[in-house]
Amino acid sequence: MIPDAEHVGAHEEEKPAFVEEAYFSGARISEAIDWCITRQDRELHCEVEGILTDTGKEVRFKGRILKVKKSVLSRRIAVHVDEDLRRRRAGELDRILTVGGEGSSQEDVAATQITVQNYLKRNMSDDLYYDGKDLQQAVKELEKVKGQDVACTVWGRRASDRLPIMIEGVVVGATTAPAPILPEGSLEVRVEPEGDVGEPKIYYIAQPQLLVGPKYNPTLTVLADKVYIMPFAWKQAPQYRDVVSIRNLTVAVKSGQKLVENVSFSIKEGEMLAIIGESGAGKSTTVKALIGDIPSTGVSRIAGIDSRQTQKVRHFFGYCPQDLSYMYETFTPLENIIAFGKQYNIPEWQLIQRGKTLLRDFGILEKGNSPTSELSGGQQRRESIAIALAHNPKVLLMDEPTSGLDPDNRSELWNYLTFINQEYGTSIIVITHYPVEAEFCDKVAVFMRGKSLVAFGTPTRLKESMPSRGFAVGIVLEEVDPRALKTLESVEGARFVLQRGELLKVFTDDPLEVVAERCVSALKQQDIAVKIVKTKSTADMVDYYIAITRGLIQGTIEK
Repeated sequence: MIPDAEHVGAHEEEKPAFVEEAYFSGARISEAIDWCITRQDRELHCEVEGILTDTGKEVRFKGRILKVKKSVLSRRIAVHVDEDLRRRRAGELDRILTVGGEGSSQEDVAATQITVQNYLKRNMSDDLYYDGKDLQQAVKELEKVKGQDVACTVWGRRASDRLPIMIEGVVVGATTAPAPILPEGSLEVRVEPEGDVGEPKIYYIAQPQLLVGPKYNPTLTVLADKVYIMPFAWKQAPQYRDVVSIRNLTVAVKSGQKLVENVSFSIKEGEMLAIIGESGAGKSTTVKALIGDIPSTGVSRIAGIDSRQTQKVRHFFGYCPQDLSYMYETFTPLENIIAFGKQYNIPEWQLIQRGKTLLRDFGILEKGNSPTSELSGGQQRRESIAIALAHNPKVLLMDEPTSGLDPDNRSELWNYLTFINQEYGTSIIVITHYPVEAEFCDKVAVFMRGKSLVAFGTPTRLKESMPSRGFAVGIVLEEVDPRALKTLESVEGARFVLQRGELLKVFTDDPLEVVAERCVSALKQQDIAVKIVKTKSTADMVDYYIAITRGLIQGTIEK
């Protein structure tokens, strides 16, 4: 069953800022299916209004599209329900609902209207849906994930009395058997008793047309209508609001010295976070505590899982250390992906498939057969990211990925990271000592030695906390003059002045035009040649970082 709207976790995707959307009436269900088919590699969502065919009640819900089917006899959309939008609810909705056109009696819902949405990112979901008549195909798919824990939910009818039944359990067997016309598939699903009372039961899941022989217990046989399968379900995350959540995180050494103290911040699904700060400020320590690599107090969670549950939480993050020597130099990039991916119990065929996709996305597929030692520094960095993404984590954590790269390679790497964030929907946390790189991210965390976290928020909000909401008088000199800084600092109304080469920015709470005139006059008196004057120069993250680390402004921490 699907929970009420207010109890739905945030990992059930919120609608992004950019989305392709189309509206269809229930009579045009075929066109809606065609729309989905042409975008079948994308993550598709929908909002449906219609009639529940078993009760005749009106229904409205939204969810993720699992599968569409269009044939001579059937036009169907299978939806994983994320939110029940009915105002007056009469009973809970199934987690999976099939949607047909207006007047349909074969599906769970006869749609009167449907809005389909393309979230403009790749479909990374592993879950699978099958109609009861397609169990043979389910068996073929399960062969690929043999040896893995696979959760299974089945809706159907009990063979003994044809009463509706829904069961949830783990697949323990999958076979095909001869049938009068075509081979038919069947599953065996183990269902644990509620409250750990009694023995687990093994249900036999059969196709509706299967003739159940005497060897099967009819009370434990389900003639399937809908089958929902979740591979690797043993690592499913609980409901959560933020994909990363840290509250009052403190790390201390045995002597009692605190490396970081009372650090609190969070990021939502799909956001990018830059962590900036001086050496020894606690950036890497915070990330290591977040992934459970070092002991800590306070709360730290990834995908709703406490970081201290190291064996469980490791499936939800990928970590790229600064040092690349951990990769096997004699292995090819694809061999490294397979070697490291196997620790997550992912089948080799799937690692090969994912690995090739990742190497292609990172522009190094042509290096797939070359030893890692023959790749350039930038290419090895991209290989390390591909390794960290092989198990499809919720969060990618990177420790100074652009360190040692020239400006062109740094810019190129950030283009790839932005692509991964948008295309895969992966949340990314990057430790960097280049404050300018924070401009690429949704959120920024600033650390200072001895003070831990001193500022957190969006780049825009942080810069707006500076005088005049982040605007300053910008002055470009004809050439660098060591007298200019002190001259401008003495100008009436100037709170502080930041200099980078010939460019000086004067931050003030007074009207910028007035202060600009004062600055030009002061420089002229000192015979300092001015090339350009801007009365509304915009602060960047380098300006913000310099100002906060020098104590020129106070940091703000967004909740």
